[in-house]
Amino acid sequence: MVAVARVTVEQAQEIARTRYGFAGRAQRLPAEHDDVFRILARDGSARLLRVSAGAGRAGRAERGGPADGVSLQAAILLHLASAAPHLPVQRVIAALDGQPEIALPAIPLAEATPAGVTPRLVRMTSWLDGDPLGQEAVGPGLRADIGATLARLSLALRGLRHPGARRTHWWDLQQLDRLRPLLADLPPGGVLPEVRAALDAGGRDGAGGLSRSLGDYLDRFDAVVRPRLAHVPVQVIHTDFHGLNLLGDGQRVTGILDFGDALTGPVAMDVAVAACYQLGYGKDPLAPALDVVAGYHAVDPLERADTELAAEFIVARLVARIIVSQWNALREPANRGYLLRRTPQAVDHHTALRRVGADAIAARLRAACS
Repeated sequence: MVAVARVTVEQAQEIARTRYGFAGRAQRLPAEHDDVFRILARDGSARLLRVSAGAGRAGRAERGGPADGVSLQAAILLHLASAAPHLPVQRVIAALDGQPEIALPAIPLAEATPAGVTPRLVRMTSWLDGDPLGQEAVGPGLRADIGATLARLSLALRGLRHPGARRTHWWDLQQLDRLRPLLADLPPGGVLPEVRAALDAGGRDGAGGLSRSLGDYLDRFDAVVRPRLAHVPVQVIHTDFHGLNLLGDGQRVTGILDFGDALTGPVAMDVAVAACYQLGYGKDPLAPALDVVAGYHAVDPLERADTELAAEFIVARLVARIIVSQWNALREPANRGYLLRRTPQAVDHHTALRRVGADAIAARLRAACS
């Protein structure tokens, strides 16, 4: 496991000043792999500076970098600015040379980019004010608006074509079987000590037989889900539509952040991810997630095949969260707390939903849409 070289606050300030003409104080923001900063100027204006992770850091097979003219993330924001100006997304701010992005090798860093690693891109965007939805409980109206906002985003992205969208990464649920080697790297039982401690502290038994349960779902994916994927339409999707990537005012979504995991896939995958992060607790953890699905369906109707696939992908996302978060924590010990912040919750939800079963989940998704 190789430690990751990070862009420092001082380097971020220098990049913003010399390449974008925006002088200000940089504040590092939490992120899974990218180096992300809020740059605050003296007049109170702010910008977001993102230095994307290379393929070696994020486990991604990246395409769509400078050779394609503009990366996928920048292409999405530029597309939405014209195709859906009503959507609350950030706007790309060009560098002083007029380019929407710059390649990191052009910036002097304390540590050189390792040979063979995809050059890291730097992008500045506008700053969206607002409070992240986070993991706090939200009401049914806001949950429905999460689904409706995702549907409007899906419709806007339906016409976008970009070579960078033909990529994959560890969070690509279409390639869930690729997580088997990662699961094998985890300790016996499938949980790191701090995850097990969090489960034990809460009086929960979710870790029991977890590794076997995760392996069982990977087997189900190969046998049941993968054959279905050959027959569903695909488009560019967000794939990470959760509370830390959404801003809200308590009633509606006011901002959509971070297209860093975007790729080509079925809309059912996007719906499932958004629903997965609204799962609740108690006797019926699936109930809050149904509001998201119903909200999406009201704007962009889902077919029966979509709901069946979404039911599988809700469980698949939980499996990915448990495996990938822990594997990344092993690779990046300095970022371990952030990477594992939601893993005990994912174990709880996986334990609850495996008792329900994918067929019963799909039936409830269909009922929500009707």
